[in-house]
This record gives sequence, C-alpha cells and structure tokens, in this order.
Amino acid sequence: MPTLETVELWIQENVLDRSAWDRSSEKSIATTQATRNLQRWYPGVPITDEILAYQAIWELQGMDPALKFQKQGVKSVSEGEDRIDYLDRDKVASDVREILGPPAHELIEEAPVILEGGRLV
Repeated sequence: MPTLETVELWIQENVLDRSAWDRSSEKSIATTQATRNLQRWYPGVPITDEILAYQAIWELQGMDPALKFQKQGVKSVSEGEDRIDYLDRDKVASDVREILGPPAHELIEEAPVILEGGRLV
C-alpha cells in the first residue's frame, strides 16, 4: 500500500504539473481521500503510487472555488456582461481513467430488480 512518502517521491520524479500538490498543506488528507475514493470506484484493484498520486493531485485541484460551484450544482455565474459556464468535472482523474478504465459504477447499466415473496399469477 502506498504511503504519503512514496507518493510524494513518485510525484517529484514523474509529474511535471504538480503545482496543486506543492502548494497544499493538506497532502495527507488528499491521499486519504483519494485512497478511499479509488477503493470505492475500483474495488479489488491494487492501488499503486502512480494511481494514488494522480488521484490525490486531482482531488487537490478540485479545491478551486470554481470547481466547488460545480459540486453544488451551479451551472453558470454572470456579472454584467461576463458569464462563466460550468461543465461537470469528472470525479476520477483523467490519468487514472486512462490507466484503469471506467470505474465500477459506470460499468453497471441498471440496478437489478429484486423480487421478494409473493407469487406469479
């Protein structure tokens, strides 16, 4: 299982755009949150330093105030003639999605119908 130290080392050696990581004082929380999310989205898949690093950086980039508006369902903000439209931001880092494919919840088309009791007439 990756640790904060091994993820930090991997990021320093492999990630060019790591400004969100370098600025953050919440690296430990970001890696914890990323681990929890990855375990939920990709059950049974081993989490490597690389995958955890990409997702942790993605989580930290999500701290941007504009991205917080998206989570709250804000579609656009306008002031005078200026307008900003928000598109939905993927919860899974694009690099993680490229390596592991779609998360488990996207692979399930519909929840199964559970029939309990009763009888067919």
